[in-house]
Amino acid sequence: MPKQVIDPGKLVSQAYAIASRDGISALSVRKVATACGIAVGSVYGYFPTKADLTAAVLTRFFEENLSDELCAVRPGERFTSYVRRFREALCAARADMSVDWFAEMRRLPRGEQKALEAVRAPMLAHIERGLARVLDADEAVDRSRLVGPMSAEALCRYVLRSIIASLMEGGECETLFALLDAALYETTADEKDTKK
Repeated sequence: MPKQVIDPGKLVSQAYAIASRDGISALSVRKVATACGIAVGSVYGYFPTKADLTAAVLTRFFEENLSDELCAVRPGERFTSYVRRFREALCAARADMSVDWFAEMRRLPRGEQKALEAVRAPMLAHIERGLARVLDADEAVDRSRLVGPMSAEALCRYVLRSIIASLMEGGECETLFALLDAALYETTADEKDTKK
């Protein structure tokens, strides 16, 4: 009997469909194998752990929900405006799910959370680099403030992790946006007068 050819994209599509319908915690290698009509071991050949499979599903989620339009910086757009649009896009995508993956991820077993974090780290690093490009394109940013713990790299990492944490905890980000505005931009004379 010839060896069965397996399309990794089909595995991820089936995993994504299962997670979208039943939730990220309901995702299992066995369910994906059954949905694809293949042996469990065949799935493990492509995704050695459930965390690897979950990370592939999350990557698909970000690919499908972070559109080219969202990834493009609008002329004259401030970093904080872009970050707000980014979070709103993730909130809208979350609202379209039958089960809130972000809330579920917080409840995954600790070992699975650590494994998932290690696997999704490259994806998050890619998004952080994108945020850094947006920050760099923002001509209104006071560059003298982007030093030490407020370096562009550290700031973008903090912003992304704060947004994801807010989604996982069901919180808001208005304080983050206000702090970014205060930390990155010079206060104009008009703004100083209104604060008095």
